Amino acid sequence: MSGTDDSRARFGLTLAPIAADPRVGLRSIARLGIPGVQVSAGQKGTRPRDLDGSGRRDLFTLVRRLELEVRGVDAWLDPATLLDPERVDAAVSASLEAVELAHDLGRVPLSTRFPGEGGESAIEAILARATRLGVEVIDHGVPPRGRGVRELDPGREAGGLLVPDPVDSTVRPAESAVTETIEGLGIGLDPPAWLVAGLNCVDAAARGASAVRLADLSPDGMRIPIGDPDGRIDGVSLLVAARTAGFDGMPLIDVRRWVDPLAGIRTTMEALAGI
Repeated sequence: MSGTDDSRARFGLTLAPIAADPRVGLRSIARLGIPGVQVSAGQKGTRPRDLDGSGRRDLFTLVRRLELEVRGVDAWLDPATLLDPERVDAAVSASLEAVELAHDLGRVPLSTRFPGEGGESAIEAILARATRLGVEVIDHGVPPRGRGVRELDPGREAGGLLVPDPVDSTVRPAESAVTETIEGLGIGLDPPAWLVAGLNCVDAAARGASAVRLADLSPDGMRIPIGDPDGRIDGVSLLVAARTAGFDGMPLIDVRRWVDPLAGIRTTMEALAGI
């Protein structure tokens, strides 16, 4: 199923939270009618060390047989490890293994988190390998390097949808210095992380992004679905802003740490129906 014959909503879904066994998770995603799959380099069964060449081919074959698409690989690391002389080598090695996995699963993007400043030599080593293999690296660090950001008013109530207008008095320019851009590094948006940091991810989406995740934050700091009545993000505004700025990828429903992932997926899909 592909091209104009594929009537499924064009969203991706994080695989790891769906089932402990990634193959069970893939079958569940196929039944949900969501075509995209985000593999985790940290899940047992899809970790780089768990999959030799044959295992990667088998996984890719199963994905294709279920009429799914691998859309990316998550390789979350503690950004501080790239600044620690005692841990940086291990962190870079793990990242390079994840880059290889992303290549073997179809040259899909690799999502990770880098520190806001520093660690340039380690980041450039990872990017060099990724570039040779045709893998895009997307940084979900907050705030992103080389990008001006706008802060949310810390006095604003936690509840209510955040649909900032360019002249909204509850949004103000960030006062922190902007670090230099690293050429070839993409920017990823994960709304809960931006909300925790007090930053405006809708405005960031309007400035361009390589990847957009769909998740929200409750008033008590829990990751929840887009469309949840306790949420703070208008998912439609987020996607419209990103699309207007040129984002043409597949938005990712990120169910990490959701209390009820399956119910949350339905809530998200209903909230974004027609997008």
